[in-house]
Amino acid sequence: MAAPRPRITGITLNLLMPDGTTRVHTIDPKVCDALVWSDRAVEVFGKFYDKGGPAHGKHMDREDFLRHFPHGEPIIGDQPHLPMTPTVIDQLWNLPKADGTVPAFLVKNVINSSNG
Repeated sequence: MAAPRPRITGITLNLLMPDGTTRVHTIDPKVCDALVWSDRAVEVFGKFYDKGGPAHGKHMDREDFLRHFPHGEPIIGDQPHLPMTPTVIDQLWNLPKADGTVPAFLVKNVINSSNG
């Protein structure tokens, strides 16, 4: 029999924005598989979508992609769907949002990725 494991019931991120203001993001661990916030972690996360990775061949349709990544229009363009790859993850990590900042973190939801 496996030893009991503590369960994470909530994740709160406190962000310091470049202009000195703060923001708080709350992540529900029931729908979050992974949370990354550094260049190295994003690189490792991208390998999840690489050839041989557990999500190799995963596609996001346009509507879903733009719901999770409202600033992602330059990445998906006019395509009806987008194959998720390490390159796409890197592009999302480095693509400025409407406020001019790049994401502070990426979240792998149970179904799809997201950012904040």
